[in-house]
Amino acid sequence: MANVSPREDLTTRRIRVFERRYGMDALYLAYHAAFPLTLTSDLLYCLRENFVRDVPWYAVADVLLSGLCQPAGYDLYEMEGKTRDGLLRGLCEQFGEQRLKELADFMSQYINSRLQLEDNDRALVFGKQPDWTALAYLSSDKEEVINEIKQKLQKLIASTDAKERIRWAALVESYADLLSEKGFEPLLLKWSQQTFAGEPIQDEEEEKIAAATGVELQSFEFDVATISLDNEPAEELRSFEFETVTVNARGGEINRERNQAFYFVEFLGEAAGKPSPLFIEMVAIPGGTFEMGSPPYEPKRYDDESLQHTVTVQPFFLAKYPVTQEQWRFVAQLPQVNQQLNPDPSNFKGAKRPVEKVSWYDAVEFCSRLSQFTGRPYSLSSEAQWEYACRAGTTTPFTFGETITSELANYNADRTYSAEPKGKYRRETTEVGSFGVANAFGLCDIHGNIREWCLDDWHDNYEGAPTDGSAWFNDNNNDNLYQKQEKAVLRGGSWIDNPGSCRSAFRINGTRDDHYADGGFRIVCAAGRIFK
Repeated sequence: MANVSPREDLTTRRIRVFERRYGMDALYLAYHAAFPLTLTSDLLYCLRENFVRDVPWYAVADVLLSGLCQPAGYDLYEMEGKTRDGLLRGLCEQFGEQRLKELADFMSQYINSRLQLEDNDRALVFGKQPDWTALAYLSSDKEEVINEIKQKLQKLIASTDAKERIRWAALVESYADLLSEKGFEPLLLKWSQQTFAGEPIQDEEEEKIAAATGVELQSFEFDVATISLDNEPAEELRSFEFETVTVNARGGEINRERNQAFYFVEFLGEAAGKPSPLFIEMVAIPGGTFEMGSPPYEPKRYDDESLQHTVTVQPFFLAKYPVTQEQWRFVAQLPQVNQQLNPDPSNFKGAKRPVEKVSWYDAVEFCSRLSQFTGRPYSLSSEAQWEYACRAGTTTPFTFGETITSELANYNADRTYSAEPKGKYRRETTEVGSFGVANAFGLCDIHGNIREWCLDDWHDNYEGAPTDGSAWFNDNNNDNLYQKQEKAVLRGGSWIDNPGSCRSAFRINGTRDDHYADGGFRIVCAAGRIFK
């Protein structure tokens, strides 16, 4: 049994796991990083230089990309409110409450200096980095500084055409209770609300830029610097090589090449993070933009795949394979979060085979237990994340090209999709990774073998679908997933499906509490190490 206290809340565990993995120096930097509402790498480097200069420079990456922060845009990160609150309490305990006032002075100077750099693409200027308007909390007695910033912003707004103005992006959610108690408040929040009076400020050009924005993951040589305590493993982002295959409509191979991607290993053992024979490989998926759904001319498409629409996805990590039965058994014996789990639900037995006959609620419980155990935020993927990761830059019906074959995937190959010959119908699941090929992102078994639950509520088409890669729910009750009653989405097809139901765009609905014979899942981690 893993050494986990069921009474320890996720925030406390997240901070404790961070300290164990990266050391106290990195934790000191994290304390200071909790003061701004949003973070950039530049801001965090400046915080290090001004307050904790003895902390190694590479701790900046550890803070931004460890799970304490969530990506909120290009080089923009946010902390969940309870995490920020816990870190700020640690800041006061370690450095005293005077440090809050010192941070307020620093942030005043930092933002003021950025306002004067209108040619700098990191300046706080409307039309460039609007989210930076919520960079900091300022003490209420800094009236002179606040008025100076107000005047600069008013000048910028007055000189800007209404069509080019963008929305005021004050982050009003998840404010730390500790700072409220100490008399701190969000930068210019009241003024911003009065200035725009709730008027939506949109810019078509800005939307186009946002739609084209992504973080490209490139392979390069670099020195890895890590911090580890005694008897703790050093953690780093690793690279791996894999083969991709492209076929034509007849199923003939027209291209095969070697590719490289990055991943981290989530060990599953007696203690989180320690080397173990059992682990989950989480592959780095770069951010980008794609067309979600299928075009009208795609063979064997369905109306629920319409209309194609542009979606911009932020970087994330996705499991290389669907969750296996041995991974399921380990997590099933971890402390319960909301519901019990059957440790052995699958019909086709095998440690390396994907787990099946698990409901959507079971999959959510798995993610909750894994998050509590590791201190990282795991969940099911959104439907948009799943399709983006499946396509891996392709626009064809399959990530492999115009069709698939039974040499590339496990499905009902008694049926054909295009002009390819019939193949082997295995009539059962296969061990993950059996086919020795992956898509361009390094993901295996993305077509066939097992259908994969997604987080979203089911919708009959994409009318009104989000364009930011987030999960699409019919209501705002997202804090308690176990209360959701609507049908959910499954993607990818399975061992029993014909090839048309294994296409990248194919989607099907399922009742959340059903245990389908071909229903499984793979997991996503929204916060991770992204190199650009």
